[in-house]
Amino acid sequence: MNYFGFAVVSIENSLQVERIYKRSRFETSKFGTVDTYCFVKSSLENASGNVLGSYSSQAFELAAKHRTGRPLGMGAMLIVYPLLVTKNITQEIYSYLKNYCPKHMAAAEFPSVLDTATEYLYYYESTPVWGSAYYNGYRKETYSLYSPKAWAQFKTK
Repeated sequence: MNYFGFAVVSIENSLQVERIYKRSRFETSKFGTVDTYCFVKSSLENASGNVLGSYSSQAFELAAKHRTGRPLGMGAMLIVYPLLVTKNITQEIYSYLKNYCPKHMAAAEFPSVLDTATEYLYYYESTPVWGSAYYNGYRKETYSLYSPKAWAQFKTK
């Protein structure tokens, strides 16, 4: 995560995650300072889709509570990338993830699941009309941050 400018942060960890990372930087395309949080959590065996949704929304709430600075939408934006790491993704989690697309004002919650058995990264692949300006970027950044296949490309560069 250092490669991408993230640092480990120590904040109240009621989510029982392995790591929380944060990066703050000015991004012209987002009209101000963007606070990006990454949460990494190992999955329980056979976790349900509701577990993923609850984890993602709680990670978003924790990041929103932790961040400081300008109000969201007034020169500031919040992006939260909750990652659930599992050995074998279940059909229920896969289906839930394909339909989970929460809407926030000047903020994004973009969860993903890494299946370590296949090294495949799953995330919301559609683009909502209201997110057309940013969702392609969220997918690309999630892939870069969490996909072992992307990490292999960085090693060769």
